[in-house]
Amino acid sequence: MDFTHLSAPLTAAASTAVQRDKDDETTPQPDETSASAADRRATPALSIVIPTYNERKNIERVLEQCLDAFGDTPVEIVVVDDDSPDGTWELVQQSYRDDDHVRVIRRTEESGLATAVLRGFEAADAERYAVIDADLQHPPERLTDLLAALRQPNTDVAIGSRYVDGGDIENWSRRRQIVSKGAIGLAKVAVPSAWNISDPMSGFFAVEADVVDGVDLQPRGYKILLEILATCDYDGVVEVPYVFTDRDYGESNLDGEQYLRFLEHLGMVGVTSWGLDDYVEPDRAVRAAEFCGVGALGVLVNAAVFWAATEHLGVFYLVAGVLAFLAAVQWNFAGNWFLTFDRPDDQPILSQWSRFHVVSIAGFLVYSLLLAGFVDGLGVSAQVANLGAIAGASVWNFLGSESVAFKSA
Repeated sequence: MDFTHLSAPLTAAASTAVQRDKDDETTPQPDETSASAADRRATPALSIVIPTYNERKNIERVLEQCLDAFGDTPVEIVVVDDDSPDGTWELVQQSYRDDDHVRVIRRTEESGLATAVLRGFEAADAERYAVIDADLQHPPERLTDLLAALRQPNTDVAIGSRYVDGGDIENWSRRRQIVSKGAIGLAKVAVPSAWNISDPMSGFFAVEADVVDGVDLQPRGYKILLEILATCDYDGVVEVPYVFTDRDYGESNLDGEQYLRFLEHLGMVGVTSWGLDDYVEPDRAVRAAEFCGVGALGVLVNAAVFWAATEHLGVFYLVAGVLAFLAAVQWNFAGNWFLTFDRPDDQPILSQWSRFHVVSIAGFLVYSLLLAGFVDGLGVSAQVANLGAIAGASVWNFLGSESVAFKSA
């Protein structure tokens, strides 16, 4: 292959690898069809992982194009399907039952793009893995370029990039381009080792198996590459240009929840990449940040209700203060229930709501005591004392919400 289309290899540092136990989703599913490695004609040069959900209209085309791209080069394709209602997994199972190059794994207990990729890695037989979407927005013919890039000296990761010379994006609106660039900028801040990589958010990449095997990867959402760049040990990165195109069939599986999971994941890898995980658990740091964000908006709710009650309804200010406090508590409960904490399935929502109110009322008492102590006991100015009291009460409310209000039985 002509490497003139590749960007220069980029040296990237990464954190120390950590061994892990297999998660539940790695157990072979009864719906997995597979020929053993010993029965295959040759050890595959590349294992291509394709996560799918409702891709029945695309899957046969992407499989054929992947196989055609490599010709006589032995490769395997591992389709990991999240129990698609349109029967994507069943179509692959039926169409490729006698083809030992293609396997399908149907997941009924686990879901998500990133965990699907990890499941594919665990099932793969080759010493190099590649990831490609099933919607043909990533060009299968460029997989050979990714494999060739990995074969360069001191290269462990090959990334399909939309942002190096020769790469492009078709038919994206200005808003979508801004969102993409903004996400990449946030990713580079969170993961210093990705600073010199143009497209660390790419979903089209290849990696040496020994880079990811046995590493504690805990991605949320859909950006598994960023987790690899932040967590794994690797020598260097090569970026391969490609043109990102629109899908012909089906609808995007990305939604608001996926974007939220991405932001949470970004926060977690940022904590790890900057070495803060020695002081706080990454997922707990993200929960605390979300809790503070919800609480900050709760302050605005409090202020708005207090203003409306006193200025427009003529309510006595102390009564207005109680109403504003209760309104803010409702906001904080809803925000933290939806966003911050895992919702305990074994606890009725009314029970969680009641416990959250107890924690919040106690938090108000903590705030009052701290405020009085700072002003009357330590002689701190009222404005500074107020900030200190808010901080102390926030810590109380977070710990109480975590250990009492939203705790499973």
